[in-house]
Amino acid sequence: MKRFFKSFIKKTKVLFQKMAPGELAWKGANSAIATTAIIAWVAGGLALFVFASGTPLMGLIPVILGLCIAFLISASAILALLILKKLPKSFIWVLPGAIFLTVVVFGDQIGPRFAIFAICFSGLAGAGLYSLFKSRKTLLSTLQKVIASAGLIIGFAGLIWGLVWLFDSGQSPEIEPVNAAKLSEYHPEHIKQPNPSEKGRFKTNYLTYGSGKDLHRSEFSTDATIITDSVDGTRLIDNWEGIAGKLRTKFWGFDKTALPINGRVWYPEGDGPFPLSLIVHGNHGMEDFSDTGYDYLGELLASQGIIMVSVDQNFINSSWKDVFGDGLDEENDARGWLLLEHLNYWRKWSDDKDNPFYDKVDLNNIAVMGHSRGGEAAAIAAFLNKLKLYPDDAKQQFNFNFNIKSVVAIAPVDGQYKPAEVGTPLEDVNYLVLHGANDGDVSSFGGLRQYERVTYSDSSDLFKSAVYIYGANHGQFNTTWGDSDSPQPYASLLNTTALLPMEEQMEIGKIYISAFLQATLQGKSEYKELFKDHRAGRDWLPQTIYLNQFESASWATIADFEEDLDLTTTSSGGIVLSENLTVWREQMVSMKWGNRGTRALYVGWDSLANEGKTASLELLMNPKVGFKGVDGITFEFSEAKEDSYPDKEDDKNNINVNSNSSNDNEILEETEKEENDDNEDDEAPLPINFTIELKDTMGNIESLLLSEFSFLQRQLEVDILKNPELESNDKSEAIYSTFFIGRNLLSLKSSTLNLDQLSSIKLIFDQTPQGVIIIDKVMVFH
Repeated sequence: MKRFFKSFIKKTKVLFQKMAPGELAWKGANSAIATTAIIAWVAGGLALFVFASGTPLMGLIPVILGLCIAFLISASAILALLILKKLPKSFIWVLPGAIFLTVVVFGDQIGPRFAIFAICFSGLAGAGLYSLFKSRKTLLSTLQKVIASAGLIIGFAGLIWGLVWLFDSGQSPEIEPVNAAKLSEYHPEHIKQPNPSEKGRFKTNYLTYGSGKDLHRSEFSTDATIITDSVDGTRLIDNWEGIAGKLRTKFWGFDKTALPINGRVWYPEGDGPFPLSLIVHGNHGMEDFSDTGYDYLGELLASQGIIMVSVDQNFINSSWKDVFGDGLDEENDARGWLLLEHLNYWRKWSDDKDNPFYDKVDLNNIAVMGHSRGGEAAAIAAFLNKLKLYPDDAKQQFNFNFNIKSVVAIAPVDGQYKPAEVGTPLEDVNYLVLHGANDGDVSSFGGLRQYERVTYSDSSDLFKSAVYIYGANHGQFNTTWGDSDSPQPYASLLNTTALLPMEEQMEIGKIYISAFLQATLQGKSEYKELFKDHRAGRDWLPQTIYLNQFESASWATIADFEEDLDLTTTSSGGIVLSENLTVWREQMVSMKWGNRGTRALYVGWDSLANEGKTASLELLMNPKVGFKGVDGITFEFSEAKEDSYPDKEDDKNNINVNSNSSNDNEILEETEKEENDDNEDDEAPLPINFTIELKDTMGNIESLLLSEFSFLQRQLEVDILKNPELESNDKSEAIYSTFFIGRNLLSLKSSTLNLDQLSSIKLIFDQTPQGVIIIDKVMVFH
C-alpha cells in the first residue's frame, strides 16, 4: 500500500510539472493582462475624464494618476512578498492565525488595531526575552544585548499599558455641558403629589406562572403557581432551523411550535380590580436570563396598586450558538405577539373563580412596556392588538382587542419589524419613551421615530412624551445588565466613568414610569406635568440634564413643515416670512443612525453676515383658523450642530473683489479672530436664547425671551467609548425640547395681548450672536 501511494504521488508531481506553464507562458500572460488593463483604463479614462469633461488637458491628470497608483500597488505587493520571504516559516505560520484570533475577539471596530498592537508588543517582548535568556549571552554583542533589553522593556510595558487601558473605566467629560433649564429663573410649580418612586400603601405579593417544564428555572416549572400552555410561533419566527436551531431546541427543550408563557408577577393585596402592566426585556445572551432585572419596578408598582408582570422571552434572544447559523431573524413581531398572548391568559384568569386573580384585574386599564428590543415589541403589541390578521401572513389570525391605554419604551430599537416596509403606526394610546444620552448599545434615540408615528384621532386626554437623560446608558434600567452595554470584550471599550450611578438611573426609571402609569391608568393627572417639564419634579429627580418632549391629543397644529416643500407656507394655511437669515431650509431631521422620520425647519443666523441687522422668522396666522380659548403656544426646538454662516468665504471674496475700502475686510478679520478666540475657550458654549414676539389682530404686541421659560440646550456631546478615536457615530444628535409660552408667562407682563386673536408669531434672533436651530411642531394648547 505504501509503495502504491508513493508511486501515485510521484506520478502526480510529474504530471503537474509537465502541465505547469513555462517561463514564456508566464511572460505572455503578464503582458496580456497588463496590456488589457492599461487599454481598458486609458479608454475608459479618456471617455470619463477627457472627452466628456470639456477640459481635455485637465482630464488627462486622473488618467495618468490611475496608472501611477496601479504601479505603486504592484510595487507594494512585491515589497510585501519580499519581506514575507525573508521571514522564518515559523513566523509565517503564527502571524495570520494571530491576526485572525485577535481581530475576531474585538471585532472590526478595534480588532485590526488591537491585532497590530498585540502582535508588535508581544513580539518585542518575546524577542527580547528569548535573546537574553535562551541564547548564550557570550554570543551576543553589547549592542545586541542593549537592543534585546530595550525590546523586552518596550514590549512588556506596551502589553501592561494595554491591559491597564482595557480594565480602565474611562474618564469624565473634559468640559461638562451647561444645563440650560437650570439657568432660567422660571420654575414651574412642583407637583403636589407623593414622589412616584416611593412605595405606596399596598402590601405586595409575588408569584410566577409558566409551562411547568422549564429546564433551567424552577420558578417556571416545579415552583410555578399557575401552569400555562404553550403557543405556536411558527408564522412569526424565522431561522429556528439548522444546527443553531437544534442547539437552541436542545437547550430549552422546545422549538418555535411550543413557545412557553412564563411570567413573574408582583401584585397588590386587596380586592381590586387593579390596572395591569406587562414589561418585557430586550435582546441579551439567552443563557443569561434578563427577565429578573425589573424587580425594582414590580415591587414599586404593586405597592401603588398596579399589577406588574415581567415577561420571559429569553428563548428568542441571541446566543453564541447562533455562530452555527444566522440566528433568529427580525423576531420583534413575535415579541410583541407574545405580550398579547400573555394578556389572553390574564383575561381568562380574571374570569376564573379558581384563579388567584379572579375579579382582581382591571382589563380596561392595561399598559405594555419594554426595554431595548422589548421597547419596540411593546409598540408592536399595541399595533397588532387592533388587527384581525397578521400583516405578513393572513393565515395567522388575531382576536385580541385589549384596552391597551399606555405604552412605555425604554431605550427601544426601531424598525426591526416593518410591516409592508413601513414603521409600525400607533393610534390613540399614551406613549412614553426614555433614552440615555450615553447608551452604548442603541446609541441613537431610535424611539423618537415611533414617537412621531403616534397619532390621535380626536381631542382627548391622551398624550405622548419623550425624555432624553444625560449620563444614562442602555443597561442600567435592568439590574442584571448593569453598566455593560456590550458583552465582553467589547464592554472593556465603554466609558463607564461618564455614567450616572446605577441607583440614580433606576430612580429616574421609577419616577417616570410610575408617574406615567399613575397618570394614564389611575387617573392621577397631576403627574402629567412631569412630562411637560421635568422641573415640575425637580425635588425628586437625580441631578442631570433632561430634555423633555411632550404633545397632547387635544392640541392643534399651526406648523409642522410636513405639508409641502414651500418654505413660505405652513400646514394650517399661514405664511412664513424671514429677514437676514443665513440658513433657511426644510429637511428630514438626521440622527446618529438614519433619520427621525419627520421634516423640520432649519434656521440659522450670524452677526457677521448682516452687521447691524437682526435676523428673524415670522409665522403669519391663517385668519380662518380660530384661537378661541387658547392657553398658549408650544414649540419644538433643538440646536442644529452646523455652520451658522455657510456663505462666509463667498461673501468675504465678494468684498475683496468689489470693495475699494479695507474697512470691510478689517471688520471681518476682527470678528473672525474673536470667534476663533471664543472657540478656543475650555468652557462649554452657553445655551441659545432669542426673543419671541406675539401679535394679535388688534395690533397688540408682547415680547418675551425664550429663556423666560428656559434657555435652549446645546446638543449633548458624549464619549460612549474610552477612546473617542474608536467612535463610528457622531458624539451628539438633535433632540427636541418642548417650550411652553402660555398665559402664565404673559400674565407676568401685564400684557394687553389677546391670545384668542393671535395673528403672528415672530422669532427674533437678537440674544445669541450666531446659531442654527431646528424648529418642528408649533402648536396651540388649551
